[in-house]
Amino acid sequence: MQTMQAIAPTIDTAPPGIASVPSEIATCRVCTIRLLETCYQRAWWFRPFREVFATGIRLAALSHPVPPEVYEARSPLCHGCLRFRKNAARQGSPVFRWLDSWLNPLFNRVRDSLLTPEEIEHARELARRASDPAFNGW
Repeated sequence: MQTMQAIAPTIDTAPPGIASVPSEIATCRVCTIRLLETCYQRAWWFRPFREVFATGIRLAALSHPVPPEVYEARSPLCHGCLRFRKNAARQGSPVFRWLDSWLNPLFNRVRDSLLTPEEIEHARELARRASDPAFNGW
């Protein structure tokens, strides 16, 4: 299996002393922020459940930081999303990749159990539209 680093082109705008970051870091297939908002409204326990995973991502990302000047969020709505940090940690750490391969499917099953197929499809559409400069909201 190829790593994301091997298949993704690099961005040449990295500041001196910082490794180039693959452009794959800035891509999304689903708007996680939108899905999380819905899950938080439906289940009081989902926020603490998710925070355990999010804290792990934040800690792993400390050793594989993505400087803000290297990427541009696809939309103002994307600011604060863990996607950038998660993808950087996945690319830079074999241990994180291994953990993510086991824990991410578990997290997705729990998250998706709180959502309808229509809500998931709507989040996919939001992720597709977020790169459009004219896009300004849900």
